[in-house]
Amino acid sequence: MKHLRTLLAVTVAMTFLLGLTVAMRPVELQPTETRRCKEAVQTVAAGTVTSSTCDGELAARVSRLLDGSVHDVADILDISWVKRVDVVVPASDAELVSLVGPAFADMAGIAIRDGAGQRVVLNRTRAAPLSEIELRLLLRHEITHVATRDLTSDSAPLWLVEGFADWVAFHGLGLSLRQAAPLLTADVSALPADFGGPGRDLAYQQAYSIMVYLESRLGERGVVDFFLKHASMSVVEPGTVDVAGWREFLRSSIG
Repeated sequence: MKHLRTLLAVTVAMTFLLGLTVAMRPVELQPTETRRCKEAVQTVAAGTVTSSTCDGELAARVSRLLDGSVHDVADILDISWVKRVDVVVPASDAELVSLVGPAFADMAGIAIRDGAGQRVVLNRTRAAPLSEIELRLLLRHEITHVATRDLTSDSAPLWLVEGFADWVAFHGLGLSLRQAAPLLTADVSALPADFGGPGRDLAYQQAYSIMVYLESRLGERGVVDFFLKHASMSVVEPGTVDVAGWREFLRSSIG
C-alpha cells in the first residue's frame, strides 16, 4: 500500500506528453555550459547511453534502468525487433534542438529516426529531476515507439500511437485509471485530437484511457493486436473505437 501511494503521488505529479513522452510542466530552458565536457558512452546489455561527462549522474540512472525497461516492453510486445535501444542525452540545448527540432525541445524525451538510426533523445533539463519511477515510465514509453516504429504508419493517429505507448509504460504497475490519469472525465464525444495545444495533457490521458477501455473488452493481447493492426494502416477510420462505449466505460470507471 505504501508503494502504491508513492506511485500515485508520482503519477499525479506527471503529465502525458508525447510523442510522448512524459514531460514536466513548461519551464524556460536555461543555457548550458559544455566547453569542459567530453562525450561519454555507457554500454549495457540492451543498448548504450551517450551523454557528456557533465551529465554523468543522469546517464548512470538511465543506464541502470535501460535493460529492465527494454525487457518490460519486449515482454508485452510479441513482435520482432532488435530489443536494443540507444539513448542520447544532448550536451546542450542547441544540440537538443538540432536532433529533435524546436517543436519538441520542451519534452522530456522523444524517439527519433535519423541517419544514425533509431534513438531515444532525452532533454537533460526535463529528465534529470524525474524520480526513478517517472524516468522508468519515460523510457518504457519511448522504447515502445522504437520497437513499433517500423510497424507504424506515418499517418497513424496520435490517440493510437501515444495511447498505446502510455499503456505499455504503465502496464503492470497496478494503478487504477483515476490514479494514472487524474485529468480524465467521462465527458467525451470524440477521439482526442489536440495533442499540440493547451489541451494536450488531457488528450494524452484520454488516449491512454482508450487503451484501458479496449483492454476491458479485448484483454491485454487484444490491445496489442488492435494496435498492430490499425497502426500499420494508412488511414484509420474514426469509428474504429466505439466512442459511446468508451464514454460509458469512463462513467463506470471514474464516475
